[in-house]
Amino acid sequence: MTRQQLSAIICNIDDRHIAEAIVYQPEEAFSSRQKISPIRKKRIATLALAAVLILSLGIVAYAANLFGLRELYSNPNRGDMPDEAADLIVSQSAKTEGTGWSARVLETFCDEGTVLVTVQVSADSQYLVVPIDEDPNSPLWTIGLPGEGTLGDYARREGKTLLFAEAVLDGEALGLTTAGMNFESISPREMVICFEGTRKGGASAPVETNCTVVVVTWSPEAQNADSALPERCELPITLVEGKSTPLGTYIPTDPHSLPGFELGKLILTQTPLGISLQLQMHVIDEEKAETLLTLRLDGVEFHGSGSIDPNGYAIFGQGQGDFGENPIIRFYDWDKQLIGEIVFQKSSEP
Repeated sequence: MTRQQLSAIICNIDDRHIAEAIVYQPEEAFSSRQKISPIRKKRIATLALAAVLILSLGIVAYAANLFGLRELYSNPNRGDMPDEAADLIVSQSAKTEGTGWSARVLETFCDEGTVLVTVQVSADSQYLVVPIDEDPNSPLWTIGLPGEGTLGDYARREGKTLLFAEAVLDGEALGLTTAGMNFESISPREMVICFEGTRKGGASAPVETNCTVVVVTWSPEAQNADSALPERCELPITLVEGKSTPLGTYIPTDPHSLPGFELGKLILTQTPLGISLQLQMHVIDEEKAETLLTLRLDGVEFHGSGSIDPNGYAIFGQGQGDFGENPIIRFYDWDKQLIGEIVFQKSSEP
């Protein structure tokens, strides 16, 4: 039985407690300031019975790898992880302990366009483990508990402390342009974080880096929910980039046909998770450039997070489809109106 099947069975018990999946599209998170920020988050809520089932069947769940990276990657938009990519998943062993909590890296994946890391956070009985983007006013279903109250209400009633957790990777070392997290509650005291980052690409040699787990606690006695200092623990990991295949380097037939920009080379690469796009850009008119929201490559749908650095690169990953002999990129403004359409021709230069 897969994690999705188990979740479907549990969620059919009572529709009142089914949480909506929240998906932030790249165009909605685009900013003219280049930064690494969470842009896509998904959460699956479960019932009280779900927590009981997971706790009682914990060994079975782990044996079936219900919270494995391959399972957590899959969703209705992009489907299952390709077998070629799944073969590159690496089991990790790094562990760390904080004050009343512990964390360990479960699995990692890395290719030229994407980094995936799963981390399990567990805590002592006095804690409730909560995604970092929640707060004491969040509903109980965010960590799989029933009822109409909030996390803060539950903490007061049960004498618990909320432990907000996230996982962070070194964006500079890995060439990350955007990043996000999915959170899956195993039980009120255990949570798996699936970190997903989009890369500009880098060397294929192993990268020695750290996955930093950050936690912040909140207790009912706290006067200010923001007063607690974060606690950080680092877990060393080694990432080895999976093999990618260059699909071609292309040049725009008219590099100035997008208002406010001069466009450079388009580099398309086939990675284990799909097509990766990198488009060189340079702003020549700030006011006109600010109208740009996002882009589309004809024939290809990108399922990874994307980013646009107006004075650097537009980077999108995990694309599926066929862009043809002469790729066409369409550009859209904040009203989703077409503002530019450019044909690219293959270059003889790398």
